[in-house]
Amino acid sequence: MATPAKRSFRLTGAAGSPVAVEVMSAAGQRPVVVLSGRPQPGLAVRLARAGFAVVSFDPPGDPGLDIVLDALGRGVLGVDSDNYALIESRDDGSIALARGAAGVRVPGLVVRDTPVELAAATIVQWLAKHFV
Repeated sequence: MATPAKRSFRLTGAAGSPVAVEVMSAAGQRPVVVLSGRPQPGLAVRLARAGFAVVSFDPPGDPGLDIVLDALGRGVLGVDSDNYALIESRDDGSIALARGAAGVRVPGLVVRDTPVELAAATIVQWLAKHFV
């Protein structure tokens, strides 16, 4: 298995608010996972090693998510954006719900406070069943 590499981007939205983005992926075309909220340390590495291109960003929240998804769709982040899932660590699932209410159909999963090993295993199982 290839060692995941990390690339960093700095994006600016229409309102001028900066968003720091990290993409972690091993070589080759991979399904994309967007981590929203404050992901647990090590989760992006675990998912990248499991075969996903992982996009995370700061500051978390809906405006940053819109900027990231726009950049993903335009190919700015250098990953295949035809197929992606949204994983969020917020307890209320508000970002996924807001995107659904706006008519944006993105498969997603909410992962609450769990150890990173369990969170990664749960996410990989869910992605394998619903996404890949």
